[in-house]
Amino acid sequence: MMTDPCLVHTPTGTLRGNPRDGGVLFAGIPFAAPPVGPLRLRPPRPARPWSGVRDATEFRAAPPQRAPALMGTATAATSTPLTGPAGPPKIDYDEDCLYLNVWTPDPTGRRPVIVWFYGGGFDVGSAAPPMTDGAALSRLTGAVVVTANYRLGALGFLHLADLGGPGWEGSSNLGLQDQAMALRWVRDSIAAFGGDPGNVTAAGESAGAFCVGALLTMPAAAGTFDRAILSSGSTARIFDTATATAIAADLLAALDLKSVDGLLDLPVERILDVQSSVVDSDIGRRNLPGGRSWGVVHDGAVVPRHPHQAVTDGAAAGIGLLVGANRDEVRLFQVMQGAAYQPADEAALLAEIRRAGVAAPERLLAGYRHRAPNASLADLRTLFLTDAVYRLPASRLAAAQTAAGGRAHTYLFAAEPFGTELGAFHAADLLFLFDGLERFGKATPELVEVQQDLTRAWALFAATGDPGWPVYDPAASANTRQFGGDADGITEPPDDDVTSAWTSPA
Repeated sequence: MMTDPCLVHTPTGTLRGNPRDGGVLFAGIPFAAPPVGPLRLRPPRPARPWSGVRDATEFRAAPPQRAPALMGTATAATSTPLTGPAGPPKIDYDEDCLYLNVWTPDPTGRRPVIVWFYGGGFDVGSAAPPMTDGAALSRLTGAVVVTANYRLGALGFLHLADLGGPGWEGSSNLGLQDQAMALRWVRDSIAAFGGDPGNVTAAGESAGAFCVGALLTMPAAAGTFDRAILSSGSTARIFDTATATAIAADLLAALDLKSVDGLLDLPVERILDVQSSVVDSDIGRRNLPGGRSWGVVHDGAVVPRHPHQAVTDGAAAGIGLLVGANRDEVRLFQVMQGAAYQPADEAALLAEIRRAGVAAPERLLAGYRHRAPNASLADLRTLFLTDAVYRLPASRLAAAQTAAGGRAHTYLFAAEPFGTELGAFHAADLLFLFDGLERFGKATPELVEVQQDLTRAWALFAATGDPGWPVYDPAASANTRQFGGDADGITEPPDDDVTSAWTSPA
């Protein structure tokens, strides 16, 4: 008797999917109870089981969100994976958002699983097209791909545990808790979709990758994944409770509320209207020490230890890592923010470099000028912020993992799909991973070859833990695979005056 490949049985109920792209799509699967009403700003609760067959052919709405200030003056003229060919996509949202999607090549198989967490600065994102095309990632890697919504902005990362009093102790890192619950759903259910629950890779880009960095050592995610891919993210972007509590207090003040309980009764649009006013909008201020943004909080409970220190101590040694960065990460924000991005003068740039913990900022700036003799102050700021926020933390994470006895492989994405103005900008790799080159009119033979190389490495890593090159050794030359650019192997961080200035005393 033949079975219906579009019908699967999970611990919470039976689902009917839809044949699509040579496989089967199961969309809009609840992995947690709707975080609405009294469950707003609370930890996720398990989804209720259902009887009968639940239709799983339609995507659900994205989490509540507004266009982030980081988009600056972006228009269709600066078309990127963040904006789309016709500008930023309009996203339908709903507080009832804790759903995930599964793309499977074969529900009767036993394939590697990639669980994808989207980026978007902790402000925006969606697990569904057009922002996330799991079908493309599944097709290019051969894996079962799961994409899960998680709460964003204040609704996802407002830290209330130290402000709300009794009953609010668990209200911290809610978006991260959503992700951990999605991973537990995968562990318990993915075999029904043809995925191997013993071969799960947690992957993400930007905000999603910074979340994966926290999930590596988060107790609620323990044992739910075997490998991790961090694209443009690390274990470094973590806020302390003092900063997070100050943001929460400022949000209450902006909403004219006397207590945390008042947040439960407000229209969600009111929270969205003010949430960007209590955090920094500049790419540097929101990511360097002393900055304010939505994101992972080292709260001592949900995230009991600082993720980087925990990795250093071997807490993630059993999880294989693939850590990537883009060569020109911050160039995108320089272009989109225009004049607002420009340093006021050299003294302002040196002060920002000092904020990053550099003891000799003049030496570091001189090193960047040696790398790029014709660079403007804005260009120099981009070189510095790319290293400070993305490239150096990626190398440090890989070094910490290997020193602790674990495995880590690193790569640098250097392809330039939109030419030299944007370079290998933040999120450029998503064009390749989600098969968007043709949609943007960029499917040249050279870029298609980069896509094939990159997705083959992801596929190999998800299947075996080995992407096809040696583990990271910070003391070795050519220790990092490069996709695009003029060489397959490069040294990260480069052995030059810039790298020595990052670590040298004044």
